[in-house]
Amino acid sequence: MSTNHFILTKPNVTTISVTDDRENETIFVDNKICYILPRNLTEYYVRGGLYEKSLIEWCKQFCKIDKNMLDIGAHTGTYSLSLCEYNKNVYCFEPQRMTYYALCGSVVLSNKTNIYCYNIGLGSPEQCGLNILNIISNDGGGSSIHEQPGVTILKKEEIIINTLDNMNILDIGFIKMDIEDNEYYAILGALESVKRSSYPTILFECNNIEKNKRLFDLLLELGYEILPVSWTSNMYIAIGPL
Repeated sequence: MSTNHFILTKPNVTTISVTDDRENETIFVDNKICYILPRNLTEYYVRGGLYEKSLIEWCKQFCKIDKNMLDIGAHTGTYSLSLCEYNKNVYCFEPQRMTYYALCGSVVLSNKTNIYCYNIGLGSPEQCGLNILNIISNDGGGSSIHEQPGVTILKKEEIIINTLDNMNILDIGFIKMDIEDNEYYAILGALESVKRSSYPTILFECNNIEKNKRLFDLLLELGYEILPVSWTSNMYIAIGPL
Protein backbone atom coordinates (compact mmCIF):
# COMPACT_ATOMS: atom_id res chain seq x y z
CA MET A 1 0.00 0.00 0.00
CA SER A 2 1.30 3.47 -0.93
CA THR A 3 0.48 6.70 0.92
CA ASN A 4 -0.61 9.53 -1.37
CA HIS A 5 0.66 13.07 -0.81
CA PHE A 6 -0.29 16.56 -1.93
CA ILE A 7 1.09 20.10 -1.70
CA LEU A 8 -0.61 22.50 0.72
CA THR A 9 0.81 26.03 0.50
CA LYS A 10 0.25 29.52 1.80
CA PRO A 11 0.96 32.57 -0.40
CA ASN A 12 3.72 35.01 0.47
CA VAL A 13 1.64 37.89 1.87
CA THR A 14 3.17 40.47 4.19
CA THR A 15 0.17 42.69 4.94
CA ILE A 16 -3.52 41.86 4.98
CA SER A 17 -6.67 43.84 5.73
CA VAL A 18 -9.46 42.81 8.07
CA THR A 19 -11.46 41.43 5.15
CA ASP A 20 -8.50 39.90 3.33
CA ASP A 21 -7.69 36.39 4.51
CA ARG A 22 -5.13 35.49 1.82
CA GLU A 23 -2.55 34.65 4.46
CA ASN A 24 -4.61 31.55 5.27
CA GLU A 25 -5.42 30.50 1.72
CA THR A 26 -4.33 27.01 0.80
CA ILE A 27 -3.77 25.44 -2.59
CA PHE A 28 -4.19 21.75 -3.39
CA VAL A 29 -2.05 20.51 -6.27
CA ASP A 30 -3.31 17.26 -7.78
CA ASN A 31 -1.45 16.28 -10.95
CA LYS A 32 -0.15 13.00 -12.35
CA ILE A 33 3.42 14.25 -12.03
CA CYS A 34 4.60 16.96 -9.65
CA TYR A 35 8.02 18.41 -10.47
CA ILE A 36 9.79 20.35 -7.73
CA LEU A 37 12.00 22.70 -9.74
CA PRO A 38 14.52 25.47 -8.94
CA ARG A 39 12.67 28.71 -8.26
CA ASN A 40 15.31 30.88 -9.96
CA LEU A 41 14.44 29.18 -13.28
CA THR A 42 10.69 29.79 -13.00
CA GLU A 43 10.54 32.08 -16.03
CA TYR A 44 12.29 29.49 -18.20
CA TYR A 45 9.90 26.71 -17.15
CA VAL A 46 6.85 28.92 -17.68
CA ARG A 47 7.97 29.87 -21.18
CA GLY A 48 9.65 26.67 -22.35
CA GLY A 49 8.37 23.82 -20.21
CA LEU A 50 10.71 21.18 -18.86
CA TYR A 51 14.40 21.62 -19.57
CA GLU A 52 15.51 19.12 -22.25
CA LYS A 53 11.89 18.01 -22.75
CA SER A 54 12.52 16.96 -26.36
CA LEU A 55 15.54 14.92 -25.29
CA ILE A 56 13.50 13.24 -22.56
CA GLU A 57 10.83 12.33 -25.10
CA TRP A 58 13.51 10.96 -27.46
CA CYS A 59 14.89 8.73 -24.67
CA LYS A 60 11.66 6.74 -24.45
CA GLN A 61 12.86 4.56 -27.32
CA PHE A 62 15.74 3.26 -25.19
CA CYS A 63 13.61 2.34 -22.18
CA LYS A 64 12.43 -1.22 -21.59
CA ILE A 65 9.52 -2.09 -19.33
CA ASP A 66 11.30 -5.24 -18.11
CA LYS A 67 14.62 -3.45 -17.47
CA ASN A 68 15.90 -0.85 -15.01
CA MET A 69 16.96 2.71 -15.82
CA LEU A 70 19.75 4.60 -14.06
CA ASP A 71 19.54 8.39 -13.70
CA ILE A 72 23.07 9.34 -12.67
CA GLY A 73 23.10 13.02 -11.79
CA ALA A 74 19.32 13.04 -11.43
CA HIS A 75 18.98 16.68 -10.28
CA THR A 76 15.32 17.08 -9.20
CA GLY A 77 14.13 14.14 -11.29
CA THR A 78 12.69 15.41 -14.56
CA TYR A 79 14.12 12.43 -16.50
CA SER A 80 13.20 9.90 -13.80
CA LEU A 81 9.64 11.14 -13.34
CA SER A 82 9.00 11.44 -17.06
CA LEU A 83 10.41 8.02 -17.96
CA CYS A 84 9.60 5.81 -14.97
CA GLU A 85 6.46 4.34 -16.53
CA TYR A 86 8.55 3.04 -19.44
CA ASN A 87 10.99 1.15 -17.18
CA LYS A 88 10.70 -1.56 -14.55
CA ASN A 89 12.44 0.66 -11.97
CA VAL A 90 14.47 3.87 -12.03
CA TYR A 91 17.47 4.27 -9.73
CA CYS A 92 18.43 7.92 -9.16
CA PHE A 93 21.77 9.20 -7.89
CA GLU A 94 22.01 12.83 -6.75
CA PRO A 95 24.77 13.83 -4.30
CA GLN A 96 23.86 17.49 -3.68
CA ARG A 97 21.73 17.52 -0.53
CA MET A 98 19.05 20.16 -1.23
CA THR A 99 18.68 19.01 -4.83
CA TYR A 100 18.28 15.46 -3.55
CA TYR A 101 15.53 16.57 -1.17
CA ALA A 102 13.68 18.18 -4.09
CA LEU A 103 14.10 14.93 -6.04
CA CYS A 104 12.61 12.89 -3.19
CA GLY A 105 9.75 15.38 -2.79
CA SER A 106 8.93 15.15 -6.49
CA VAL A 107 8.86 11.36 -6.32
CA VAL A 108 6.62 11.31 -3.24
CA LEU A 109 4.19 13.95 -4.53
CA SER A 110 3.97 12.15 -7.87
CA ASN A 111 3.35 8.84 -6.05
CA LYS A 112 5.93 7.02 -8.18
CA THR A 113 6.64 3.76 -6.40
CA ASN A 114 9.22 2.41 -8.86
CA ILE A 115 11.75 5.25 -8.40
CA TYR A 116 14.56 4.73 -5.87
CA CYS A 117 16.67 7.72 -4.80
CA TYR A 118 20.21 7.72 -3.43
CA ASN A 119 21.97 10.75 -1.93
CA ILE A 120 25.36 9.74 -3.32
CA GLY A 121 27.52 10.35 -6.35
CA LEU A 122 28.90 7.59 -8.54
CA GLY A 123 32.58 7.29 -9.40
CA SER A 124 35.60 5.02 -9.51
CA PRO A 125 36.80 2.70 -6.71
CA GLU A 126 39.52 5.24 -5.88
CA GLN A 127 36.90 7.97 -5.36
CA CYS A 128 34.80 5.99 -2.87
CA GLY A 129 34.16 7.75 0.41
CA LEU A 130 33.90 11.43 1.34
CA ASN A 131 34.51 14.03 -1.37
CA ILE A 132 34.00 17.78 -1.73
CA LEU A 133 31.35 18.99 -4.18
CA ASN A 134 31.84 22.50 -5.59
CA ILE A 135 28.44 24.18 -5.93
CA ILE A 136 28.41 26.87 -8.62
CA SER A 137 24.74 27.75 -9.14
CA ASN A 138 21.52 28.38 -7.22
CA ASP A 139 19.64 25.81 -9.28
CA GLY A 140 21.87 22.85 -8.42
CA GLY A 141 23.27 22.53 -11.94
CA GLY A 142 26.96 22.33 -12.84
CA SER A 143 28.20 21.18 -9.43
CA SER A 144 31.35 19.09 -9.66
CA ILE A 145 34.04 17.47 -7.55
CA HIS A 146 36.57 18.60 -10.17
CA GLU A 147 38.18 22.01 -10.38
CA GLN A 148 36.62 24.35 -12.92
CA PRO A 149 39.02 27.21 -13.68
CA GLY A 150 37.39 30.63 -13.80
CA VAL A 151 34.12 29.42 -12.26
CA THR A 152 32.95 31.03 -9.01
CA ILE A 153 32.25 28.52 -6.26
CA LEU A 154 29.22 29.53 -4.17
CA LYS A 155 29.86 26.94 -1.48
CA LYS A 156 31.36 23.50 -0.87
CA GLU A 157 29.51 20.46 0.38
CA GLU A 158 30.70 17.09 1.64
CA ILE A 159 29.27 14.20 -0.37
CA ILE A 160 29.69 10.45 -0.49
CA ILE A 161 30.78 8.67 -3.66
CA ASN A 162 30.32 4.96 -4.32
CA THR A 163 30.72 2.77 -7.39
CA LEU A 164 27.80 1.44 -9.39
CA ASP A 165 29.29 -2.04 -9.09
CA ASN A 166 28.95 -1.80 -5.30
CA MET A 167 25.23 -1.04 -5.66
CA ASN A 168 24.63 -4.45 -7.29
CA ILE A 169 21.79 -3.26 -9.56
CA LEU A 170 20.81 -5.91 -12.11
CA ASP A 171 19.02 -5.81 -15.47
CA ILE A 172 20.03 -2.29 -16.48
CA GLY A 173 18.50 -1.32 -19.79
CA PHE A 174 19.27 2.41 -20.09
CA ILE A 175 21.60 4.86 -18.37
CA LYS A 176 21.34 8.65 -18.42
CA MET A 177 24.48 10.27 -17.01
CA ASP A 178 25.22 13.96 -16.44
CA ILE A 179 27.80 14.37 -13.67
CA GLU A 180 30.06 17.22 -14.74
CA ASP A 181 33.26 15.55 -15.98
CA ASN A 182 33.05 12.55 -13.65
CA GLU A 183 31.50 10.30 -16.31
CA TYR A 184 34.81 8.56 -17.04
CA TYR A 185 35.28 7.66 -13.37
CA ALA A 186 31.67 6.49 -13.05
CA ILE A 187 32.17 4.07 -15.94
CA LEU A 188 35.37 2.78 -14.32
CA GLY A 189 33.28 1.96 -11.28
CA ALA A 190 30.56 0.33 -13.37
CA LEU A 191 32.51 -2.09 -15.58
CA GLU A 192 31.00 -5.23 -14.05
CA SER A 193 27.51 -3.75 -13.99
CA VAL A 194 27.44 -2.77 -17.68
CA LYS A 195 28.97 -6.12 -18.68
CA ARG A 196 26.44 -8.06 -16.58
CA SER A 197 23.60 -6.05 -18.19
CA SER A 198 24.92 -6.69 -21.72
CA TYR A 199 26.16 -3.13 -22.24
CA PRO A 200 23.03 -0.96 -21.94
CA THR A 201 22.57 2.23 -23.95
CA ILE A 202 24.13 5.28 -22.28
CA LEU A 203 23.11 8.91 -22.78
CA PHE A 204 25.82 11.20 -21.44
CA GLU A 205 26.90 14.83 -21.41
CA CYS A 206 30.28 16.02 -22.65
CA ASN A 207 31.13 19.70 -23.04
CA ASN A 208 34.69 19.14 -24.26
CA ILE A 209 35.60 16.00 -26.23
CA GLU A 210 39.33 16.67 -26.09
CA LYS A 211 39.21 17.07 -22.31
CA ASN A 212 37.15 13.88 -21.98
CA LYS A 213 38.99 11.79 -24.59
CA ARG A 214 39.62 8.95 -22.14
CA LEU A 215 35.86 8.62 -21.58
CA PHE A 216 35.30 8.11 -25.29
CA ASP A 217 38.29 5.76 -25.51
CA LEU A 218 36.99 3.66 -22.62
CA LEU A 219 33.50 3.35 -24.12
CA LEU A 220 34.96 2.42 -27.52
CA GLU A 221 37.17 -0.16 -25.83
CA LEU A 222 34.07 -1.69 -24.26
CA GLY A 223 32.54 -2.04 -27.73
CA TYR A 224 30.22 0.96 -27.71
CA GLU A 225 29.41 3.04 -30.78
CA ILE A 226 29.21 6.73 -29.85
CA LEU A 227 27.04 9.21 -31.73
CA PRO A 228 26.30 12.89 -31.06
CA VAL A 229 22.68 13.77 -30.37
CA SER A 230 22.28 15.98 -33.42
CA TRP A 231 20.05 18.79 -32.06
CA THR A 232 22.14 19.28 -28.91
CA SER A 233 25.59 20.75 -28.44
CA ASN A 234 26.89 18.48 -25.71
CA MET A 235 24.92 15.22 -25.50
CA TYR A 236 26.03 11.82 -26.83
CA ILE A 237 24.46 8.41 -27.11
CA ALA A 238 26.57 5.27 -26.67
CA ILE A 239 25.07 2.13 -28.20
CA GLY A 240 26.40 -1.13 -26.81
CA PRO A 241 27.60 -4.11 -28.85
CA LEU A 242 24.90 -6.52 -30.01
